[in-house]
Order: sequence, then C-alpha cells, then structure tokens
Amino acid sequence: MSNETMKILRNSGWYEGRNIDTKEIEENLEKLGFIIYPEVKKFLAEFGNLVIEDTINDETHNTGVKFRSQGAFKAEEKYAQENLVPVGFIDSDNLVLFVSESGKVYCSTGKLGDNAKEAWESLIGGSGGKPWGRF
Repeated sequence: MSNETMKILRNSGWYEGRNIDTKEIEENLEKLGFIIYPEVKKFLAEFGNLVIEDTINDETHNTGVKFRSQGAFKAEEKYAQENLVPVGFIDSDNLVLFVSESGKVYCSTGKLGDNAKEAWESLIGGSGGKPWGRF
C-alpha cells in the first residue's frame, strides 16, 4: 500500500497486525443468514469497526455498520461468481462493501481488489477498482 493509504488507515485506528474480537459482528451477520467464511473473518479482524476518513477523495468508509436485513445481493454474487458478505459501506455510505468467500473485496459497482490491502489501495489511492463485467 502507498504511504498515503496507510496514513489514512492508521489515522482511522488501523495498524499492522490488528486483530479485533469479531464475535458481535459475526453474530449480527449470521442472524441475517450470512455464512462467515474464514476470509471474511480475517478481513473483519483486521479492518472491522473502523470509520475511515478518506481525505484524498473526501469520502467516509465505515466497516462498523450493523446490517439490519440481508438485502438483495444476488446480482453482485452473480457477477462475482461467489458468495459475498457485506462488511460495511464506502463512498460516504453510497456503496456496500463486500468480502467474498475467497477473500476478494467488492463493492456495489465492481471489484476493488484480490485482497483487503489491494482493495483499500484501489479505493483510497484512486483507481476505484474494476466495474462489473470488466475483470
């Protein structure tokens, strides 16, 4: 990750090796019918419960959201070709952030990265990821 991306994440409370207790987040998602895959749990442990003030793009990204309903993410899963679990909101709450069962990170409009760090770099660093159907 770039120094700028790391600085924004650190200012939000993230640090290398972060490993929070994810029990409450997992229980909330499981009540809604989501399966907490190992890669989802890994993402939540490192990046869960953060409010990231993205000063580069003037946006907020929130991984501390409690979802109230499962929602209709079937279209996104069809594009991703794997199961997705919502883990927060990005772009000032305009897009849902997902982690797939394989650990890839997506949002409502496409793929952000093959892993969490690549996704944060795409999102904060400015490339914005790849729209559905273009990866």
